[in-house]
Amino acid sequence: MNWEILIRCVNHESPEKEVAEIEAWINERPQNKLILKQLQLKQNQLNQPLKDEVVHAEWVKVLDRIFESPQQQKPKVKKLFSLIGIAAAVLLACFINLFSLKNSYEAASETVVVQTTSERRQVQLPDGSMVYLAPNSNLRVSGHFGRQKRELSLTGEAFFDVKHDAKKPFIVSTANNLKVNVLGTSFNVYSRKNVNEEIKVATGLVGVVDADSTTFLKAGERLNYSLTNNVAIKSRVDVRDATSLQNGTLYFSKSTTKQIAEKLERYYNIRIEVAPSATKHHAFSGEIKDYGIARVLDGIGFVTGTKYKFTNPNTILLY
Repeated sequence: MNWEILIRCVNHESPEKEVAEIEAWINERPQNKLILKQLQLKQNQLNQPLKDEVVHAEWVKVLDRIFESPQQQKPKVKKLFSLIGIAAAVLLACFINLFSLKNSYEAASETVVVQTTSERRQVQLPDGSMVYLAPNSNLRVSGHFGRQKRELSLTGEAFFDVKHDAKKPFIVSTANNLKVNVLGTSFNVYSRKNVNEEIKVATGLVGVVDADSTTFLKAGERLNYSLTNNVAIKSRVDVRDATSLQNGTLYFSKSTTKQIAEKLERYYNIRIEVAPSATKHHAFSGEIKDYGIARVLDGIGFVTGTKYKFTNPNTILLY
């Protein structure tokens, strides 16, 4: 369903040609009727015409309710113990990572490596800084971290929430030899070998060093670095986009099916193909919680009508 059509409906501005389309959409599934009721209630509360951002927010609330957890069923004992085991393993891995990083800091012996596969991971560094790693990412923390400076390197994607320390610069080296220098701030870095890089700043000030030149970014700014011509381009970015890893969400702003595919392909490091028929689907806006790529696509498909299938274990087709 198109946002504009819904807004006109709730604001009682729908032309006759849209009434049948709205009624058909309402009858598609019970959740659609719930969404419309929530929007009408919100419009009454505001006592003014409904705006685009309100529609986006209500969509996301409903998506969270639908896709947050499977429908309640009587749990099987074997399944329950399996889930407990997975949770315990994840917690143990986090403690092991933290313990390893602290030991490395104290012993200053060798580099510590934190690797994610299909999961996100949160890591606390010895100085108290937090790192939120995306799936398929590799973080290498120097064995001398915290002595005179705080050095680490990243391949993949991560959000850094850095503790301020004016005497010890925090330096992230990327897969393509950029250096991101800060003292205390929060920012997101996307960095894979031979792929254009991106830095998005949520708070504070960041300096991105390429050879002998430095580009400064402040909160709400993004840098796209082209490897083809070694050019850094600054632009504005929504802070919700910059902090999505920290919040465990994926953020979209009027994203087409192709743009959705590009973001998911980058985030999950999986190939996503877009069929020509997918271009007819509506754009998607909002934050959706990261419950894995299948659940994310289920949520986006619920709103836009986009369908998907795995053509092989490493490739998804959107249609």
